[in-house]
Amino acid sequence: MIGLCVGFSLLFATILIPGQALAEKQLAAPLRFDFGPGDVADGYTQVTAKDAYTPELGYGFTDLSKVNEENRGGSDAIRSDFVRVQGSSFVVNLPPADYTLSLIAGDTAGNTDITVKAESIVKVEPTTKTAGQFVEAAFELALIDGQLELYFSGNEAKINALVITPKEARTAGEHPSVYLAGDSTVQTYKASMKPQAGWGQMIAPFFTDETIFVNRSIGGRSTKTFLVQGRLDDILRNIRPGDYLFIQFGHNDAAINNQERYVSPADYKVYLKTYIQGATQRGAVPVLITPVGRRDYDAASASFRISFPEYVQAMKETASETGVALINLSQLSVAYYDTLGLEGTLPLFLHLEPGVFPAFPDGVKDDTHFQEYGAEQIARLVAQGVRDLNIPLSSNVKTENLQ
Repeated sequence: MIGLCVGFSLLFATILIPGQALAEKQLAAPLRFDFGPGDVADGYTQVTAKDAYTPELGYGFTDLSKVNEENRGGSDAIRSDFVRVQGSSFVVNLPPADYTLSLIAGDTAGNTDITVKAESIVKVEPTTKTAGQFVEAAFELALIDGQLELYFSGNEAKINALVITPKEARTAGEHPSVYLAGDSTVQTYKASMKPQAGWGQMIAPFFTDETIFVNRSIGGRSTKTFLVQGRLDDILRNIRPGDYLFIQFGHNDAAINNQERYVSPADYKVYLKTYIQGATQRGAVPVLITPVGRRDYDAASASFRISFPEYVQAMKETASETGVALINLSQLSVAYYDTLGLEGTLPLFLHLEPGVFPAFPDGVKDDTHFQEYGAEQIARLVAQGVRDLNIPLSSNVKTENLQ
């Protein structure tokens, strides 16, 4: 076991990833694991049902009571034996980076039924194979927290082998790309949904042509669901040093009646820090954007209320604790609404008469989502916020378009 630990540690070289803000070690060569009690394939580290995770070992199963093994015999060291996992995790300590994972799962003499989650993201959908058939799956993952967790489930989750290969570090592009992670108030809508729009689809004209916007926002997502559905992972596997990650959530995090989406203000800060950490590890610049205000009018004060104040405060605290740039879009949007008044804000939001737009044949009265004009005005406020941050991207703002 001591020899294995030494060999495992030698795979980590002190090569810094170009453009990475945090000085992390990089995996120097693929890690290869052969699961099961039989012969071990050349170049692989054997993992049996007795290998519990310890920090010293650096890999292993988190719950051995849900793990057993079998050896069918034969000349194929990989496929002739396996470890069966009944709802437990296999973890490996790894430097934060991007990886390709290749998995073999199956049994020469029995059926296989397996699902694989990596970092809470389903990477191998429920798959069934008959005796002699094997699942051979490869997928990519952006690791953030320094410990890979693979959760195996299914009626017969039989693991033969796992290879973890580091991907080459990306270099900066000629021009910065700005990735947008957010909800329905940010997303880009199809033409068939006119006049509904998110501010993310209207923001490009406020910046020079050298600025590339990549809007990955989508409706109904909170910081939690955007992450577990693999959407943050997709961004981090593409973002480059010098790029930006704009993060606006809160509307769905606050949906306490929807437990799939709901995130408490305290957990909201934890998720936000995960987004921040993932971006900075890859040399990108995160920017927090407080949730845009809803059309929530207080007649007594003749002014609009701050929407989701607990989440606005939590994001401001996160920015202070991490030193990350913040655009207070909540404040900017509500101040803008106040200049228009209750009736004056109607053209911003989805307040539509029946029979005017095919996407809304019955009309709609929506105080959360925007018409194209409203999305454009919110995009203007975001661009104004970028200008005022005095970061490198600020010089790309077309100041003349902010009037």
